[in-house]
Amino acid sequence: MIGRRALLALLAGGAMAAPMRRGAASELPRERLPMPAGMAGGPGLLMAGNQSAMADRWKPVLPGALAQGLGLPAPLPVRDTVGQDGVTGANLFDSQFASDGMMALAAPGSALIASLCGDPRAHFDYSRWVPLLLSTTMPVVIGRAQLHRGLGSFIRDRPVRIAVSTLTGIELPTVLAMSLFGLRPIPVTGLATPQAAAAALRDNQVDTIQITDPLGTPETSALVSSLAQAGFPALFTLGTQANPLTLSDQQVMSMQSRLQQDAHSALHGLLYAAWKPLAAAAGVDLALVLPMLTQPATLARWRAATTQAIRDSAVHTMAQDTGRILLTGTDATEALRLAAGDTSTIMTLRRWLAANLPTWRLG
Repeated sequence: MIGRRALLALLAGGAMAAPMRRGAASELPRERLPMPAGMAGGPGLLMAGNQSAMADRWKPVLPGALAQGLGLPAPLPVRDTVGQDGVTGANLFDSQFASDGMMALAAPGSALIASLCGDPRAHFDYSRWVPLLLSTTMPVVIGRAQLHRGLGSFIRDRPVRIAVSTLTGIELPTVLAMSLFGLRPIPVTGLATPQAAAAALRDNQVDTIQITDPLGTPETSALVSSLAQAGFPALFTLGTQANPLTLSDQQVMSMQSRLQQDAHSALHGLLYAAWKPLAAAAGVDLALVLPMLTQPATLARWRAATTQAIRDSAVHTMAQDTGRILLTGTDATEALRLAAGDTSTIMTLRRWLAANLPTWRLG
């Protein structure tokens, strides 16, 4: 039976053929790579994106915490994959590792966004992963004061420049959000760090930026606070919660609440439905998953180990200090389901991309 992602690819082929780069090289290796010593026959961890913030934060604590939960004498052996967005590792996980559940994948939310967008590098289907642990953050959108006073008061189709790493990177939910407000988003690429984005905002090179992990480090928290003092407040979070987020000395409403206030008709459209899984994926700091066909006994062992791992003092302290929410069990399953979307929302997202990517690429 044809899989969901394969069906979407066939349906979107005509619409996406023009905007997506033709002949883009796959990140899949040309041959199967040998398994690292000590990994065969026992549990291991595949770290997707060794240059990602997710790897920097979780690699020092997760292998040891999981090993304790699994009753192992040493931290889990880790296999790194190159890159920042985790697409390479996710591809390897789906293509090269058996579904015996011995290898768990740790992937960042940027890999999920690449898949949602139909990135030609992505050959994995994360809707078929079984989540063990999801660590989530609450990204915030920051902009100029006049934008804050009334998003809905702008003339429709007014251009708004948005700092992004790439055209379909982790900041894409903010780009789509501006479309929902009736504005015309203009992504400004190459601004991949909070510091670079904040500098561009101060220099009037962009109008809005997305801080994906506002509580991740003391430096980032201080940066958000200093931007607010300089007249660049947080406009909204990439969330749907009713209660505002307390961020430094700011009370930041969710995107859903902001739309209800400034563009409530957008809440009932297909584009908002497509925005929700995109925003959910952007808020995924870590997705620790197994293949769908993992045997129940193996899955139960991993789940018990994960439950114990999040009680580890190093993991607990890190999550508490950086504003992360750790989800396991049915909570993690529901969160990943929301980030996966459905056929209708994914097709809406890709049609919107197909209509806008050519213009964005022309600058």
